[in-house]
Amino acid sequence: MTSPIDASTLVALCSVAEHGSLTRASTALDVAQSVLSRRIAALEQQLGVRLFHRTGRGVVPTDVALRLLPRARVILAESEALVEEARGERSSPAGTVDLGLVPAVSRPLTSALVQRLRMEFPRIHLRVLEGYSGQVEEWLASGRVDIGLFNRYGRTGVRGAEQVLRDDIVLAARRDTLAAPGATIPFRALDGLPLVLPARPNALVAMVTDLAMRQQVRLDVVLEAGSPILVRDAVAQAGLATLLPSHLAQRDYPAATFVTARVVRPALPQHTWMAFTTQRAASLAVRTVGRLLHALSPALARQVGR
Repeated sequence: MTSPIDASTLVALCSVAEHGSLTRASTALDVAQSVLSRRIAALEQQLGVRLFHRTGRGVVPTDVALRLLPRARVILAESEALVEEARGERSSPAGTVDLGLVPAVSRPLTSALVQRLRMEFPRIHLRVLEGYSGQVEEWLASGRVDIGLFNRYGRTGVRGAEQVLRDDIVLAARRDTLAAPGATIPFRALDGLPLVLPARPNALVAMVTDLAMRQQVRLDVVLEAGSPILVRDAVAQAGLATLLPSHLAQRDYPAATFVTARVVRPALPQHTWMAFTTQRAASLAVRTVGRLLHALSPALARQVGR
């Protein structure tokens, strides 16, 4: 009979994978590096597979480890939830909640959420990851995050998710590279315009690409960038144009330097959705954070002007 894997070994596996180093993982867990190393070695021997490649800079999970990690995280989260419920901590939930956010909402929402948690639920620890919609949805699917806010386009709903925001997509460019287009610009005007767009997978890029094919509009995507800062730099320094939600354009693209115009015919509405991972049951702490996000969404909608 195969011996069960104890929780401390799963914690070691997840922590080493997260930190990419036995030294950093041992510091985070407050255990000796030799103890952590023995746990990983024992697990590799028990499973009969190598879990990490050793490099000059630390360790990298093998393909086997990458397949095991989501399940290990699920088991640990379920154990944590069980302990919470057994202790009867409904009046004071505790635990770590992993939250995945798109850049459009990460700054205002994280600050407001942390303030509420510190006042009402100080035993909940928040861990926030920022990424484009495709990344957030991948994190939800794998169980990397407990709750995710991501964007979708068009009028189709998302099963099992709650809409928290709506905004319009605008074109933004430097004033000296694009003649003032007015308040709106037709989608066909994007034909041949040099663009910088978010790196794929990305819901906005997928929608714009599909629409361009159907309308026979030639998209000239010069650059795909992995962060809003890189996108803005490409617009400001390289003379490219980009597409983004209107409230982000108002915040990050000042009218003294940039021009913006709402894309029409067709309009490109952006909807932001909130969903829980389906990889594990939501703990009390996760459910509490979900309720706070629901309560904060009206204020967030007013802040972005929708």
